[in-house]
Amino acid sequence: MKKVIKILTAAAVLLWSTVAVAAEKRQTVGLVLSGGGAKGIAHVGVIRALEENDIPVNYVTGTSMGAIVGSLYSCGWSPARMMELFTSNDFKYWSTGVINPDNITRISRLEPTPQWVGVNVSLKDSTGVMSMLPTSLISPIPMNIEFLELFSPYTLQCKENFNNLFVPFRCVTSDVYHKHKIVLSKGDLGDAVRASMSFPLVFRPIKMNGVLVYDGGIYDNFPVNVMQEDFDPDFIIGVSVSGPDQKPQQGDIYSQLEDMIIQNNDYSVPSKNGIKIQIPVLQFGVLDFDQAKTIYEIGYKTGLEMVDSIKKRVYAREPLAEVTARRERFAAATPEVVFDSVSVTGATKGQAHYLEYLFEGPKHRPFNLKKAQEAYYRAVTDGTLSNLVPKADFGKDNNKLLLEATVKKPWSVGVGGWITSSTNSMLYLDLGFHTLSFNSLDVDLQGWIGQSYYAGMLSGRFSLRSSTPSYLEFMGVAQKQKYYDSELLFYQTSTPTFITESQNFLRMKYVWAMDKKTIGFSDLTWGYESDSYYPNNSGDYANMSKDKTQYFITALRAGFKGGLLNDALYPSSGMEWRADVQGSYERSRFTPNGDKALRTDYKGHFRGSLELYWKQFFPVTKHFRVGGAANVLGTLQQLPQNYIATLVHAPAFAPTPSTQNYFNEAFRSDNYVAAGLMPIWTPVNKLQIRGDFYIYSPIRDLKKGPDNSAVYRGWFNRAEFIGEMAVVYNFPFASLSLYGNYLSYPARNWNFGINFGLLFHAPRILR
Repeated sequence: MKKVIKILTAAAVLLWSTVAVAAEKRQTVGLVLSGGGAKGIAHVGVIRALEENDIPVNYVTGTSMGAIVGSLYSCGWSPARMMELFTSNDFKYWSTGVINPDNITRISRLEPTPQWVGVNVSLKDSTGVMSMLPTSLISPIPMNIEFLELFSPYTLQCKENFNNLFVPFRCVTSDVYHKHKIVLSKGDLGDAVRASMSFPLVFRPIKMNGVLVYDGGIYDNFPVNVMQEDFDPDFIIGVSVSGPDQKPQQGDIYSQLEDMIIQNNDYSVPSKNGIKIQIPVLQFGVLDFDQAKTIYEIGYKTGLEMVDSIKKRVYAREPLAEVTARRERFAAATPEVVFDSVSVTGATKGQAHYLEYLFEGPKHRPFNLKKAQEAYYRAVTDGTLSNLVPKADFGKDNNKLLLEATVKKPWSVGVGGWITSSTNSMLYLDLGFHTLSFNSLDVDLQGWIGQSYYAGMLSGRFSLRSSTPSYLEFMGVAQKQKYYDSELLFYQTSTPTFITESQNFLRMKYVWAMDKKTIGFSDLTWGYESDSYYPNNSGDYANMSKDKTQYFITALRAGFKGGLLNDALYPSSGMEWRADVQGSYERSRFTPNGDKALRTDYKGHFRGSLELYWKQFFPVTKHFRVGGAANVLGTLQQLPQNYIATLVHAPAFAPTPSTQNYFNEAFRSDNYVAAGLMPIWTPVNKLQIRGDFYIYSPIRDLKKGPDNSAVYRGWFNRAEFIGEMAVVYNFPFASLSLYGNYLSYPARNWNFGINFGLLFHAPRILR
């Protein structure tokens, strides 16, 4: 009898163990991730803590930033891979609506102008002027294509059913028209995540079933109910980075928007079958993505603190090695996305054909995501599109890329300028006409009106339908620049003063793409230049007349440009170089003291020049960079004019905006070498504390010879120095700078001032 009891007891124990093991294997865990903007990066830290402790995640639901993290995890991304994305330059750019300079096609980029703001208008419809205000604070342009690249492979892999992802997934968006939330479980994964994170006014919403949808946090910022209703797991781990409503913070527009828009949400998890992890990150803002590592570490630390409590209630285990192996198998099965065709909506027939051509090429060949990205940025760089939304349409026999284009009105009006404490303030106006087609036409009438600079330019740019992207440009320029010999007070020397330089010319230019970042160019210019000036400042201007030198110039130039800087006025990253050669024939005459009786006859001579230019910035730490620059100009020519006339006509080396508004004879020469060093500290985004330090030396120095003639004397006879320190804040439309500089000539040449705006002049005849 005792033997039978022992057998039955052993059987019962074995049966109980089998049941317990089966129960443990059957136990499922759901992970709920709240919204909260940049605070949501803490979710990644929690996931790492769970994985390192073998706690499984069988289902994921998320809202807004929780949807981004949850979707990436559901696509088989490890926490380390997610953090690589969130701390990358690509994420920094598209999350702030800025196009990464690495993605810009050089030939599609327009030349910089002083324009601050522009408005597009239509002369054909009743809408008139389009709103100058953007439809969202953050441009959707870079995010559109990045979401296609990020999520379309997984949309194809799961066959538009989110249950088929590495981890089944749900996210929430808001239909504010019908006042309810929408739970997304199928369709385009990128659209689902994009809809869930479209915080009103910050990100542009997308349409679903004909209705604009917004951030899911408006109606459900912590989708525990979605987890229960769609997956019904045995245990729920809810991770919240948000909290109860708080008073809006003074001066923080995003916190104010968050308080106004997000409804009262339930941030609780039923205690009988779940646990809530509250991450202490409420001190961070919606867009504090530059604090990603700190937020992640807080999430990881908090997750580790909660692990023991979770393990007491979650008996199931999945070793990290098994999770990693499953990830690798899922990733190996992720297909490459190849599109067979393109379909465009929102554009005219001609515009649609042009956009299709950019993506498919002349032979309408299939293309992958990398090619789609290149074509996309080529399409949006020139500014004729206010938006271009790509979407993958995966069919049984054909993968189609759908493009929804929003084309700007053809006419535009722009205004800008440069406001400075020196003598170089100016107003800028632009009237433009821009089309989008195979032979796009861009016409601009631009004007500069200032204290010491006046200019007008009419230009027309015609894109050519060729295998190599190229365009023809025609321009007519009339400009007048007044130079003074100091920002502050005139110093006593023989330097010419009160110089007025006038230029009028016509130019035809041909530009072609050599690769994504390099262009070749050639141009033919014919024009007139007149320089008038007092030969020195040591006399009584009331009893002096100006000398005048006049030139008729025909010039042919060819060269190459490469690379891109992140900012044309105050760059801090990127690289740019240029090499060009120029040949010109110049006929000149000289009129001393305004006396026509002493005027010389026109003399003709040939002039050839070679110029090399390079600038590049190198990261040292997260907030510190060092830039290097070099500029070499060599000229072969006769010197037909007197010394002062030759000096005034010679190119100026003025490497910073604040050195461009006055005449300094020590930094003028028709041949020189210059090198610069630019240390830049960026303590916060958009703020620079920068130095610009340059050494400059003429290769052959221009000197005054017998009878006031111009002659070359020696090689590298002298070296000059320009040093400038500036505090710069780059607004989206202009720059504000407070500067102080020192020039080695004349003695004690210190200058201080403040600038606001953008400083770009019209093109010149010879440079």
